[in-house]
Amino acid sequence: MERNLIKSNDFELFSSENEPNAGILIYALQHLGYQNDVAICDIIDNSIDAGATKIQIIIDKESIMIIDDGCGMGMKILDEALKLGSKVIREDNACLGKFGMGLSTASISIGNRTTVITKESKSDKYLKSSVDVNIVKLTNKFVKYIGEANNKDIDLFNKRINGTSGTIIILEECIGIKNKNINQFANKMKTVIARVYRKFMNKIDFYVNDSKIEIEDPLWLEDRETQIYSDDDYEIKWKDRNGIEKKSTVNVKMVLLPMIPKDEARQKKINIPNQGFSILRNSREIAFGYMPKWITKHNKYNRFRGEISFQSEMDEAMGVDFTKNGIDMIDSVNDILQQYLKVQIIAIGNKAQNEIVKTVNSDISHEDAERAITTKSNVLITPKEEKSEYNYEEETSQEEHTQQNQKVKVKFITVSAGRSGNIFSAYLKGKTTVIEWNIDHPFYERFVVLNKDNAGLVSAVDYLIYSIASSQLKVLGEDNNKAEIIDQLISVMSNNMRALLS
Repeated sequence: MERNLIKSNDFELFSSENEPNAGILIYALQHLGYQNDVAICDIIDNSIDAGATKIQIIIDKESIMIIDDGCGMGMKILDEALKLGSKVIREDNACLGKFGMGLSTASISIGNRTTVITKESKSDKYLKSSVDVNIVKLTNKFVKYIGEANNKDIDLFNKRINGTSGTIIILEECIGIKNKNINQFANKMKTVIARVYRKFMNKIDFYVNDSKIEIEDPLWLEDRETQIYSDDDYEIKWKDRNGIEKKSTVNVKMVLLPMIPKDEARQKKINIPNQGFSILRNSREIAFGYMPKWITKHNKYNRFRGEISFQSEMDEAMGVDFTKNGIDMIDSVNDILQQYLKVQIIAIGNKAQNEIVKTVNSDISHEDAERAITTKSNVLITPKEEKSEYNYEEETSQEEHTQQNQKVKVKFITVSAGRSGNIFSAYLKGKTTVIEWNIDHPFYERFVVLNKDNAGLVSAVDYLIYSIASSQLKVLGEDNNKAEIIDQLISVMSNNMRALLS
């Protein structure tokens, strides 16, 4: 039940002003922990909210400029723009901004001086506002300049913006930039913008240092070999801080990326840091490579990608703060998504792992073990020949038949018997012991697939399985009543190895 915290006489009791110490607060905001790319994206969000169709980022040694051809600002909105916690009204389910903190905190984290030059299409006036961190610290007051732009500012505006309205944000004395290599920093921004704003690039052109940015889709949906596993909406219910029940919808899309060679996969960063979900708030990415806490990152998920998309009305439930850089879901939301998604993610990981095993298996040869076992057959204890209606040896010559009778032959083949199947199965075909490796069992993956380049080790494992199989078949040949016991032994061994290796 919501409590009424305000009593009738509280307004008289709580009447003393409690304004922050401007110098100390501005210093704290400079060291808030904003990543540079996150801060610039926060400023870009304002350009998108302003209806821009072209957004330019200019990065040089002296300054960073964010330029848009949006609706611009009048004096009233400009007066709020550089305030901490502006009063600009935002439509929650459409706008990317949050709390009116983005422009002020983001710019402070990068540069000592922030200047805004803006113009509305309905006005002939070019307006300007500036905040200087050093002056705030010296005066210990939140002060700024606001008024009409000068001729130099107007020339810059008309040079950079081909339209009747727009805004230029200029960050100067950029002491907060971590990477002082301008080219590297610009290239990182290109990569970030290509992914973060991919859903907007059908209607907005983005540029970094006059280079147009193309879409980067982490789900590779344009690739024909990308497997779309699921694309569904899930109803989410939660209670806000006042105990009021709310509900909304989260869309979750999950895919399995194409299998590509290792070198290419490494180059395209199909690896542990990049596996998982892209988190989209109002179609704008706020996190990448996110894996819920109920799934441990593992190599088998390298090809797993997903999108979790929600509207900003769910910010509290999803744990979105004003930097819009990640999520921290409340328990009830986390539990709902776990119920729906965990089993699917595990299935995708297993599918990817099985595809790798089956592909790699085609390159694995068991011929060395077959030759060695056949060569040493005279010193091996072997099962008795099984009489069958068809014996391939009947087609051989008498001389060949005599030679073959002196040797025991073995043939290794691979089958897909499921993850819950036994490690192997074996049977006799004439004098040939046929061993069927189960490529789905983790024993085969761990000891054969992962060591496929070590022929000696693969052969040693083949010898082990052959020895167990020949023992099984010899006992079965002597006493069929023991079949159930032997089968149980193989089953228990397979189960325990599955549990230990998983």
